[in-house]
Amino acid sequence: MENINQITKVFTQFLDAVQCLQKALNVPMTEALTESFDNLENHDVKVEMGAPDPDTVELLKGKYASLNYDQMSSKQKVEVYNLLTLKAISDEDRDANQMPTPPILATVITLFMSKLLPKKEQTILDPALGTGSLLYSVVKQLASQNHSQNPFKLVGIDHDEDILNLADVGAHLNGLDIDLYCQDALLPWQGSKPEVIVSDLPVGYYVNDENAVNFELRTKEGHSYAHVLLTEQIVKNLAPDGYAFLLVPNSMISGKLGADFMPWLANKVHLQAIVQLPEKLFQTKVNQKSLLIFQNHGQSQPPREVLLTRLDDLKNEESLVGLNIKLNEWYTENGK
Repeated sequence: MENINQITKVFTQFLDAVQCLQKALNVPMTEALTESFDNLENHDVKVEMGAPDPDTVELLKGKYASLNYDQMSSKQKVEVYNLLTLKAISDEDRDANQMPTPPILATVITLFMSKLLPKKEQTILDPALGTGSLLYSVVKQLASQNHSQNPFKLVGIDHDEDILNLADVGAHLNGLDIDLYCQDALLPWQGSKPEVIVSDLPVGYYVNDENAVNFELRTKEGHSYAHVLLTEQIVKNLAPDGYAFLLVPNSMISGKLGADFMPWLANKVHLQAIVQLPEKLFQTKVNQKSLLIFQNHGQSQPPREVLLTRLDDLKNEESLVGLNIKLNEWYTENGK
């Protein structure tokens, strides 16, 4: 309880400073949040075209001093920043797809990545980066299992510049370097093909019908599904023998959509695993997701069988232990 009270107190102090800057600049909270942490990191208050005014600058300096920012650990900074990011996105009534992915799902993905990925330097990309919470959590967990060594080159794509700015600050606070690209992820990607792709796919319609015609999985009438086209884009851009770890809506795996999508995917890649996630994690049945894992064609051979499993409760540690046991058995049986 004492720890929760301390977090609440620190969060309230940071929020007060962010809202003070937000009011002075008359900008959205996401923008004020980014600039607030830039100010704290640079030990100064940035002034452009006379804003914020001198009185507010002095007020902010006092608020910043009371935060004892330099005495905070990296973990504490990340924790309060993530809470502020969540509030900013919620308050601005942004697209639900921009909400941070629950950290426990990064743990599930990490279980598979630590088992399947070769121990070498690789590029890991998230084409729907958002605030970066999923990618950063996965990479930090992998590094902690590898004596704090991080063999990944990180790349993130997102179409929203404000959200990408939040991701930039988040990477810095996590001690990570990342190349960021502000673009429509369904347009051609820059750079070489990544060996690893991890993403919580945004769910909805893709309104750029002119670009949708470049995809096999476009719908014949009306807007196509963004999450389906993005999966096709991932298959196109994944390096040979590369792995994809995707959080996808259950409708892509079963039902009418799944009846068309899954045979297409099975023909393009080696399916590795499908993990149905707990219903309690999602507000409605429509929002429920599964973890879809596949490997691109190349020199690798398909597994003897695809790992199909279901998680009923992630709050119970035994659930993750059970998943790890199933993963180890599957891994051994398939001669990985």
